[in-house]
Amino acid sequence: MYPEDDQEEENADPESDGATDNSPTGGSDEDRENAPAETGLVPLGNRVLTGGDGAGDDEPGDDEPGDDSIARDNTLALRVEDEKPNTPEGHARLGDKLLGRGQQGDALLQYREAVKGRDDSDSRTCLGDAYAYGGQGLNAYRQYRRAIKMSPRKAEPHFSLAELFQRYGRLQSAVSEYRKAIAYAPTNAYYRYKLGDALALSGDMEGALSELEETTHLKPQDGFYHFWLGDLYTRANRLDEAIREMQQATLFSPYDAYYNIRLGVLYQRTGQTRDAAQAVRQAVALAPDNAAYHCILADLYAEIGDEGRALAHYQQAGDMEAYDMDNLSRLRHLSGLDELPALEGALDDELPALEPPPAEE
Repeated sequence: MYPEDDQEEENADPESDGATDNSPTGGSDEDRENAPAETGLVPLGNRVLTGGDGAGDDEPGDDEPGDDSIARDNTLALRVEDEKPNTPEGHARLGDKLLGRGQQGDALLQYREAVKGRDDSDSRTCLGDAYAYGGQGLNAYRQYRRAIKMSPRKAEPHFSLAELFQRYGRLQSAVSEYRKAIAYAPTNAYYRYKLGDALALSGDMEGALSELEETTHLKPQDGFYHFWLGDLYTRANRLDEAIREMQQATLFSPYDAYYNIRLGVLYQRTGQTRDAAQAVRQAVALAPDNAAYHCILADLYAEIGDEGRALAHYQQAGDMEAYDMDNLSRLRHLSGLDELPALEGALDDELPALEPPPAEE
């Protein structure tokens, strides 16, 4: 059940939002009780609301600037004097552009101007999104609540509020809002994907699978949704179904190297090592500078018994400066290769012996 906004907030000027009270301890009692806490919880790094260059991902307790300081802090902003919108739609478009550049302070100013000229659900949702981008959860929450009050059957503010709740770890509240968004936009595959993600995080794997399966019905030729359904099947240890979805993902997104890597991992886990090597070869062809991919392919060649090719790919991986050990460890864990003996060590006899350095005179 939503908290009712008090009358003073409902009629407030958009410029006053957060200018005098930007902390979770401010606002009405109902706001403090229902809004996502901005301290004491680590945000989940939500894909949609996480700002560029870490915006909005501050650790709990970090100081957040008030609206006035954000409005004044334009030291990193690009010049926009030649863009002077004079309509609410123009202000909103410029706000979108500025937010895309990471200029949250300038974007807020434009969205406020849009609200002044057209105070409706869309304008309030955009303003809330700008606050959320900057990690100002309470201000974002207030704008979404106003947007919902203005247009309770509009999907977008429910979705944005769900994103905010998920970002701050309020999974049950997020699920509730995602469901409302879907009720008003039932054919939106991305909304269903995000609901499935929240359900999986909350432990409801069957509910998550149901939503992700529906996304592939709504978007049958979109590799993104097949990939994430395959990922979920993998987590549920339903590997045959996972392989089927990863195959579809690579079919509809053939130039995505990671999709091919994940298909190769699944083949390896089910004992189809040669198919795994073929999929990983495709990934290496798409991303030849990825050292971890070369090393995974080398592992597979070593498992097959093709030590010459294994050695070649180990050497290529070793020659690359950007050797991502964390990524390699994660991929090996997914494939079960981390439980094997160190395959590189098995090839030590094939490596040229290093001559000891000459003795100093």
